Amino acid sequence: MKSAWKAFLIDQGAEFEGSALVSFGNANREQRIAPQGAVLSNLADRGLLEVSGEDAMTFLQNQLTNDITKVDATTHQLTAWCNPKGRVIANFRAFMRDDKIFLILARDLVEAVISGLSRYIMMSKVTITDATDNLVHFGYAGEHAERDLSLILDKVPTSACETMQLGNLSILRLPGDTPRFEVFGDVAEAMDLWSKCNVRAAPVSSQAWDFMNIRAGRPVITLASSEAWIPQMLNMTFIDGVDFKKGCYPGQEVVARLKYLGKTKRRMYLAEIQTDQVPETNASIVNSAGAEVGKVLNAVINPDDLVECLLILKIADADKAMFLGSADGAAVTIQELPYSVDDEA
Repeated sequence: MKSAWKAFLIDQGAEFEGSALVSFGNANREQRIAPQGAVLSNLADRGLLEVSGEDAMTFLQNQLTNDITKVDATTHQLTAWCNPKGRVIANFRAFMRDDKIFLILARDLVEAVISGLSRYIMMSKVTITDATDNLVHFGYAGEHAERDLSLILDKVPTSACETMQLGNLSILRLPGDTPRFEVFGDVAEAMDLWSKCNVRAAPVSSQAWDFMNIRAGRPVITLASSEAWIPQMLNMTFIDGVDFKKGCYPGQEVVARLKYLGKTKRRMYLAEIQTDQVPETNASIVNSAGAEVGKVLNAVINPDDLVECLLILKIADADKAMFLGSADGAAVTIQELPYSVDDEA
């Protein structure tokens, strides 16, 4: 995080533990604000890769699950990088800025992804760098977020996956029922926009943003879950993260074979767990007999002081009683995702 940005956030009331922003003074209050009103969230704990060079687009097209050629200055997309077995190493939101492609990902995967992708560069004119601390990154969300931003900026992205460049700011409109925007830019313009948004919204830690991400059914692969799941298990085929018409990429045969010749036996579910203790990634979900039927992917505390999470479950067991860790553990309740899924796909 840029020192000037951190100092600005501290002036805004941010409290840090080391490099981590933990709250703006009242963590319990902040987690209750997220579903109710407009929020501002510092997202400096996310990772960001910059992919540049005249072969950057072609290089990524040969590596990622989505058609990266559809990304331009006005459009961003969800995509993923798989190993040869079709398991997702990392997933990204890809956008373009200054003719360079940026990939948003879990921060703990930055080093591994740079190292892994770099092995495929060979003679291509491509450079992959860690841009995590090069740009300020924050989010703005709320029922009236589009209206609020339009009053400040005159114009904003109005469609899901739309990108807008305003001065040195890149503004991404995220998919989902609640209007959400992610902002990237230099310190000066970011400070100005944050200050103007702060009149209409409550500043919160990134945990509140994680809650909204989970509620929207958007998976985030971290180091702990890397190379564990294929795209279909992460619902990425239902949220426009895979293009089956594009050319080859690592794991493409496995992903395509499952679509055309097989049937997914597991997929991602939204759930609430009756505990206030956040489980670790890959924590077991079991049935009433104690047999494992799934694992935790992403989890946070929700406004009711319970765990809100995304689980990868066996489809055949998803309508049965389930518990965290053991048959006498906290009960798991499946909730409805905000998008359509097809278990026959």
